[in-house]
Amino acid sequence: MNHFDTSKKPEDIKQNMQDIIVDTTGISWVDGDNGRLFYRGINIAELAAHASFEETAWLLLVGKLPDKIKLDAFSWGLRNMSSSQEKIIRIIKEFPQHSKPLLILQTALAALASIDRNENYLEEENFIEKVMRIIAQTPVVLSAAYRHYLGVPLLEPRSDLSFVENFIYMLFGKIPTKNQSRCMEIALIIQMDHGFTPSTFIARSVASTQTNFYSATSAAVGALTGNLHGGTSALVIELIKNAKNSGNVKNYIYNLLNSGGKVVGMGHRIYKTMDPRAIIFKDLLSQLTSKDEKENDFNILLEIEQVARKYFEEKMLPIYANVDLWSGAVYKKLGIQPVLYSAIFAAARIVGWCAHILELRQSNKIYYPESEYVGFKDIPYVPLEQR
Repeated sequence: MNHFDTSKKPEDIKQNMQDIIVDTTGISWVDGDNGRLFYRGINIAELAAHASFEETAWLLLVGKLPDKIKLDAFSWGLRNMSSSQEKIIRIIKEFPQHSKPLLILQTALAALASIDRNENYLEEENFIEKVMRIIAQTPVVLSAAYRHYLGVPLLEPRSDLSFVENFIYMLFGKIPTKNQSRCMEIALIIQMDHGFTPSTFIARSVASTQTNFYSATSAAVGALTGNLHGGTSALVIELIKNAKNSGNVKNYIYNLLNSGGKVVGMGHRIYKTMDPRAIIFKDLLSQLTSKDEKENDFNILLEIEQVARKYFEEKMLPIYANVDLWSGAVYKKLGIQPVLYSAIFAAARIVGWCAHILELRQSNKIYYPESEYVGFKDIPYVPLEQR
């Protein structure tokens, strides 16, 4: 058999598109060397300290912070579009009870296109209104999917609650405290966008075909169902449990690493120092943890991080905590089960995906990368009876 000889040198082929710049964006900037993340030029630390979910969403979608009139209108619009859709609720109830909320969200987003009478990408004039509908419906679908998973009645949003308050209320059936609501709000804010992650790139790739917003965001959700993107925070809960049960965190971590294992939540492809989102989540967990708690998740995680850092320093490796090390423990503290962790991430990242779709429509060019063929050539067809 003749094998096709590639004309490309190995170094010319960037497998997995690593280190390839495929497009420009003005939405977020990841400063990996200095451990910083910016939305439209504003450091996320400032947004986490001062901004609301609605303010930050508008910033990403439109490009600048809203004035009070725009913010009030945007907030009202999100509340007004958050009532559950009967067709979507029927779809959710058709899923087996223990279906993952993320899979239900992927289906529901695609189904929303059939409810929207003008879902076509090219014909829509008010893009922000369409984006608002997607953002508003996401927590409604996720909370309904979560309660379906738990086997408890679904809840409608309340008109007297904010976007984030309603999300928590629809999950648990209780109005959250101000501290709980703010912690969830910050968690959503700092995970809205992060450059061209796999899910964001997929959203842009699908959107570049000029399909509708629903199809593009549904495809992006599909990327989060994979083991390598969006699911690590739930694994950290298991890490905490194993480290605690070992009786000696240092020995457990060193044995894990020396045997070729990995400490989930440590290391990042871009950051050469601590993930700025991890710093914020770490502070949130500290605030949520009572000083009277013994062997709490915060102290266990703190020791895990310190021991792992010492190990990596000894090996001269620039490996630090990423967002997943601390986020899962925050969700756990808020009473959320691990099955919903990646879905919470999607509720935040849906804003970033929509912002990227809005940005991409300005170029009107399809994403169409090339591949280098390395298979066989000139193979004759063999009739079935001769094989």
